[in-house]
Amino acid sequence: MSANAHPKPTIEPTSDATVDQLLALARNASRNVEEHDPIDYWYRLGQRNAYAHAIGQVLAPVVGHDPFAIAERITTALDAGTSEITDLRAAGYAHGVATPQPKPTIEWVGPKAFDSQHRIIRGIDRDYGMRWGPRSNQRISLRLDGDTASHGLLYAYDPTWQEYAVLSPSASRAAVDRAFAHATDTDIHMSIESFAQLVASNSAALDSADRDTVHVVEAQL
Repeated sequence: MSANAHPKPTIEPTSDATVDQLLALARNASRNVEEHDPIDYWYRLGQRNAYAHAIGQVLAPVVGHDPFAIAERITTALDAGTSEITDLRAAGYAHGVATPQPKPTIEWVGPKAFDSQHRIIRGIDRDYGMRWGPRSNQRISLRLDGDTASHGLLYAYDPTWQEYAVLSPSASRAAVDRAFAHATDTDIHMSIESFAQLVASNSAALDSADRDTVHVVEAQL
């Protein structure tokens, strides 16, 4: 029999979305662990650890680490109170393969200050829900000047304090849509800072893809 009759399977790279979905499951299970509940405690803890070990198995071929070591880093981070997906991902990768970008600084201002700075920006607000942040009630909107506009003002509104925050003065609509889809899959109550970071990451990826396309077209001319 030929040696090529049974080729070894190729390990496909794991997408960030898959890893983040598993991390979100581990994080959500960890939130349900209640030490004072003798009935459900071990069940919930086992559920959380099972998701962590699944992440370890997925990441092991990518980072070259023992899957149990990866799982332990994640559960240790969860025990320490870590809840952001980007921080949990960094723990899984041991801060060596994927270094998270620094979170942007968000400045909240009152309605008058916001209007004075941005009322000249005309357009229709594209709503991404009022469920973000620590109280799950902050709204994210993208103000676009017409249906064909590709960039607009990305901002958040906090009804508790009646304040606004600009996440990006000129955010790519495609990048915001990607960030929204990613957040919907992983953390529907994501912090405003993490959402802004996700938009920036997607913008950089889209810009890189556009540059690669231009280079290919130029090479063919």
